[in-house]
Amino acid sequence: MPDSDQSLQLDRRLKVMLELSRQRLKEYVSFDASFLRRLIAMGALLAGWFLRRSGRPGKALRLEVSLHRRAMGPSIDKAIERRIGVVISRDRSLLSDYLADLGPTGSTEVFFRDPGRLLGSRILVLKSPAGAEKGLVSLDYSFVFPLFARCFDVPAIARRYHILLEPSWSGYCDLDILCFAVYDFPVFVQAYEPRDRAFISRLGSNLIPVDTAANWWVDHRVFRPLPGVTKDADVIMVASWARFKRHARLLAALRHLRERGERLQTILIGYANDWSLGGIYDAARYYGVADQVEVYERITPEEVNRHYNRARVNVVWSRREGVNRAIVEGFFAGVPGVVRLGFNYGYRYPYINERTGCFASEADLAGKLLELTRGPVELSPREWVLANMSPQIATRIVDRTIGSWCRSAKEPWEEGKVAVKLSQLDSQRYWDHSEGSRFGADYAFLHSTIRNTG
Repeated sequence: MPDSDQSLQLDRRLKVMLELSRQRLKEYVSFDASFLRRLIAMGALLAGWFLRRSGRPGKALRLEVSLHRRAMGPSIDKAIERRIGVVISRDRSLLSDYLADLGPTGSTEVFFRDPGRLLGSRILVLKSPAGAEKGLVSLDYSFVFPLFARCFDVPAIARRYHILLEPSWSGYCDLDILCFAVYDFPVFVQAYEPRDRAFISRLGSNLIPVDTAANWWVDHRVFRPLPGVTKDADVIMVASWARFKRHARLLAALRHLRERGERLQTILIGYANDWSLGGIYDAARYYGVADQVEVYERITPEEVNRHYNRARVNVVWSRREGVNRAIVEGFFAGVPGVVRLGFNYGYRYPYINERTGCFASEADLAGKLLELTRGPVELSPREWVLANMSPQIATRIVDRTIGSWCRSAKEPWEEGKVAVKLSQLDSQRYWDHSEGSRFGADYAFLHSTIRNTG
């Protein structure tokens, strides 16, 4: 190899090594450095106190809610929750100010220009009002919530519809959610994570937790076993090219197995985020496993399902994100899953069980992958999720929760009328494609409530 090529290879390897080292250091500080985390937490609380005393309570609030989402400890959480309680009961203007200050970003600018683009996708009507009985509107993805509150006349909508939020990230001490606590009508919030459900309940506000989440709304007609597809791959990971998804840790486990003489053919499927397709390839080369990794970007759900069917085990290796849809998609395709022990706030999700897969620690990931790909595995993930967390079951839970609240408030609510929806990467949609046509008048009304956001 010419000297110039060797220099280029060394330079690229050095860049990859530095990037991966930076990721590990950031993760260590964020999750594992206990003493440093305590110092950061105490410093942040002190900074919040100083900001309030100096007349900047909005900045203090932003700092404190961010700290709560990082789960720095029970005493820190309680102190922040007391502060949030004061804001909701006495100083809601801080939440209104958050909305007033909201401006377009690269990903939301198109919706600021035309909020109507959210209707029928990120904002989905699930039930029409009938007389005194309200309908139901569902919002998915956290970035949509403040857009909705900023760009639509929410009180006018709430006179005719109940509102259901479907957050896309764990940690509900979030101004995108809390901005709905300014209203005097109920707002229902899907909250399957125990820490988040408890937080919403402790607020004692108008926010009502619902025991479902974004990964309950997966279309099991798309994600399903395919007859005749050969199991010619071992591992699959479906995740955006994002550092928090921790592809590098999976690649490191593959290298460890390779050094033991085990080559697990692996499929990676994703799309650009704060990392890139090139970064994934570079990391695979750095760990010496590029020849056993296939990478696909922005492919259709049907193509994703075909690749699930090729694989023997599906991996989620994030430390914190929202509830993960990919693991449930894999279950519906008949593929067991491995989820990192301690995922999000450490809850052992019931859908990871002896019929669907397992949790694994950093130390035993390689062993679990080998066990599930080389040993005799008799699991039934599709049957379990169909029986326990399908979109139809989620719809009934939402319906019953709202019905229970309406009965206590002496409001009418006829159960069994909520349309079944699906959640996917780029939008919500109806289980029955024809449903959209019967909600035409509802969407016309919602469109009429759009405000001038200039």
